[in-house]
Amino acid sequence: MTNMMRASGILLLALAQQSGVCAFAPFAMSSSSSSKRKVKTNQGKAAGGFGKKEDAVPVSHSRDESQTTQNLINFLLQWKSKGLGVDAEAGTEIGYDENGFRGLYAMKAFKKGDIICKIPSDCALALADPSVAATEEMSEVDGAVNYLQWYAMNPQARQMWSPYIDTLPTREANFDPTPDFYTDEEIAQLEFPMIVKKALERKEQIAELAQKTNLPFDEVQFATWLVSSRSFSIKITIDDGDLVRETSEADADGLKGNSETYKMREQGLRVLLPYLDMINHESDNYNSELHLIDPEKDDAWFAIRAARPIKKNKEITISYGAAGVETSVGLLMNYGFIQDENKFDALLLKKGGDDCIDSVEGWSTTLEDDEQQLAAGVSGNMANVLRFRTKMKRSYPPTE
Repeated sequence: MTNMMRASGILLLALAQQSGVCAFAPFAMSSSSSSKRKVKTNQGKAAGGFGKKEDAVPVSHSRDESQTTQNLINFLLQWKSKGLGVDAEAGTEIGYDENGFRGLYAMKAFKKGDIICKIPSDCALALADPSVAATEEMSEVDGAVNYLQWYAMNPQARQMWSPYIDTLPTREANFDPTPDFYTDEEIAQLEFPMIVKKALERKEQIAELAQKTNLPFDEVQFATWLVSSRSFSIKITIDDGDLVRETSEADADGLKGNSETYKMREQGLRVLLPYLDMINHESDNYNSELHLIDPEKDDAWFAIRAARPIKKNKEITISYGAAGVETSVGLLMNYGFIQDENKFDALLLKKGGDDCIDSVEGWSTTLEDDEQQLAAGVSGNMANVLRFRTKMKRSYPPTE
């Protein structure tokens, strides 16, 4: 691995060595590598009734036995990853449910707080160089260009990371288009100012960076989708090595003291996390969370920890978005899907502002109009446009 790959391409081990401190910020979760987006609204609910609770639920998935998935698992096991594999005691496995959705499943029961699975920080692909002070937050498009140049189009890196890169979606499979793939007319049909603005801005930024870096527009656009839908955002505190002299307040005798400390800076960083990005989204009843263990040590880990008891054969889920909070605007903009139930939409509409539509009467069509179009069998991007519009319209408070 080249020095650039170590400095910018991961090793949160390297980040920990530089910073001594590394803490998770609210993060955006990627989508599952599935042919269809899987969003559940009833996961994690305890079974009702009296008597002893079982430690397992009926098996509702079939194991993913593809060679690409097996190659990924073997690769991660070589790096001493824990909680994954084909052994019954491994803890987790990748599987498909009866509808063909791919996700991560518990192979044994977990208690709240248990570590379900973990990968070493060496297995994370960073999408920015933490040694370079950022003047502004890195966008998904910036991360996409770095992904292409450092990994996908770098022969040495591509070979090393092929067990992971080969599991990523392609345009032909496992791809849910986000609004920046829509035509300008389709984007306009979304109507909601916040998402219309975001989609147009991202399309413009993709075009600008593609031209600036001499990379194909289509390559940058799809890499942007990979980054927005699959990367995690973290914050790190980095020691720049600059000494700062501080003068203390005068003591009782009127004497002042001097001390020296190192200047620290906080910086955001996007990372791709193999295997962990297979986990599907659930808004209200997710059963696990992402944690960083021992960031100050050389052997730091990215881990999935149980947020509640999880029974054997249960799907493992997390909540996407900043601090597990993502509205339909964010879900469609970054992951390409709409969730049937999302309590955060009502909060967004209640807050209001110039980027919102104040009331259901402010839309160009009624809820009934959009529902009729969906029922008529609209497909493609317009189907998601209508799903978004109906979801937002249902989220307004009832009129008196």
